Amino acid sequence: MLALSFKNANYSIYKELIWLILGLLCIFIFNLILEYKHFLDFKESKHISIRDAKILQAYKKSTKKGKSYNVLKLKTKEFSFYTTSYKDFNLNINDLISLKAITTNVTFKDYLSKTFYMPSYYLDINSSKKEINNKLVSYFLNQHDNAKIKEFYGALFFAKNISLELRTDVNYYGIAHLIAISGYHIGLLFSVIFFILAPLYSFFQKRFFPYRNLRFDLSLIIFILLLAYAYLIGFTPSFIRSLIMAFWGFYLLIKNIKILSFVNLFMSICLCVALFPQLLFSVGFLFSILGVFYIFLYLHHFSRYFNTITNIILLNIWVFLAMILPVLYYFPLVSLQQFLAIILSAVFIVFYPLVLFLHIINLGFLLDNILIEFFNFKIYAINVKINFYVFISYILFSLLSIRFSYLGLFCVCLNFIPFILIFT
Repeated sequence: MLALSFKNANYSIYKELIWLILGLLCIFIFNLILEYKHFLDFKESKHISIRDAKILQAYKKSTKKGKSYNVLKLKTKEFSFYTTSYKDFNLNINDLISLKAITTNVTFKDYLSKTFYMPSYYLDINSSKKEINNKLVSYFLNQHDNAKIKEFYGALFFAKNISLELRTDVNYYGIAHLIAISGYHIGLLFSVIFFILAPLYSFFQKRFFPYRNLRFDLSLIIFILLLAYAYLIGFTPSFIRSLIMAFWGFYLLIKNIKILSFVNLFMSICLCVALFPQLLFSVGFLFSILGVFYIFLYLHHFSRYFNTITNIILLNIWVFLAMILPVLYYFPLVSLQQFLAIILSAVFIVFYPLVLFLHIINLGFLLDNILIEFFNFKIYAINVKINFYVFISYILFSLLSIRFSYLGLFCVCLNFIPFILIFT
């Protein structure tokens, strides 16, 4: 009788899972059709006028004959795109520019990814203007005189874009995940806000509504604040996808369903892709998936062998090493300096709320000189290019590691090889 009941329970769970997957598939198809309609509208004209496109990246390159040209990555309300220009002009990150672009070679796959290349002409240099920040953003950023530090805090707090120079500095330390607003920041913000609001809410709860659940109520309040923050920073994709996954985790928690499950991770991925099909082509989304996956992999196999403090230290090292090869496939720079990311990830837990508080009280500039020296420090680095088949094999072995713990250890150890190559 007990076995029959257990079998029926499993059948019910699988049935609900299938219905959920079918529902997400319907949402995905609907969004795909909607995107295709937008694509047809976009392709109606071979030449389109774009006004006030924001500059995300701007740098110079040279042809084989030595002629220099500008490479621009621009962002509109609907998509981002790369273009080139041989004109000699001086524009900065977050400037706005108008131009005409040629859509002929843009495919639906390109359009769906929301990032592609279009040739352009008639760049309107004279009418370019600076993006207008709201008062809160200006209040934070105007506390700094150094342009690089202003960029850093703009990215850290408001998902502003950074220059190639600062991006290179960040890659030397391997801390891009700390700069780009994502799930890591959601966790910190959630914890800090909960810590601040809990005593205040508890005071009123005990006196006026003791029947309410403090954790549930505060979680709802914090999620509302996080949605407001998402609006402030322009619904940045990395933050939105992390917020969706946080909502999903919260839903599982209130339903008393195990959160640390590979099945639930898979369902959260399906949910994000169903709502935002362009995530299929997002490198940042892939990194966030892999980061959570390797956390789950460690907890699945090894957390029971150590105490909490030891697990926190080992988990930090484990995730850092496990992500080396996937990151190198897209960003081939490797340096021994990147091992500092293990320590910096822990320091960031204190640094982030500290600098947030300093900016609130108009003292955000206090750490500027330290940060300038921090970014200027560099040791020897090399470029290590990872073959596509090596990358895919590594991902497949990682998936198989769910079943075999020793294979997981083998995969993590493989990530020492790029650092060994520094000495060859």
